[in-house]
Amino acid sequence: MLTNKERLFSLGILATSLLLTLQSFRYPAESSHFPRFLCLLMTLFSVLLLARSAKRAADGEKGEGFSEGAKIPALVFSVTAAYVFAVNYVGYFVSTVVFMFLAMFLFGERRILPMAGATAVFLGVVYALFVSFLGLRLPEGILF
Repeated sequence: MLTNKERLFSLGILATSLLLTLQSFRYPAESSHFPRFLCLLMTLFSVLLLARSAKRAADGEKGEGFSEGAKIPALVFSVTAAYVFAVNYVGYFVSTVVFMFLAMFLFGERRILPMAGATAVFLGVVYALFVSFLGLRLPEGILF
């Protein structure tokens, strides 16, 4: 029963990842590289998760409880999916700040200063490289 749940979960994530990948191709070409990268990465990991559940089913393994084993990956997936959709509506910089804070929090970082520092450095590099140096426009939303 557990492998069926894992397989259904993997297929659901794969379908959502593919839909998000298609959504990311609706962004302007010059500002869609990072969302496309995240979507393709989610698709890759969902395929790997599907392959792992198929291997477990073939080996007859029960694995750990579905709810415990899939809790963090499901949260990270949900945050990433929300980020991809939010970029168009809220704007790249605001949605990236929220996404990075949530992702770091989900991966165990609880100190605000390192989270803020990593986010500021990342956004500074993105702004300097893509906006200033290459002259590309990042998605703007209702805030920025």
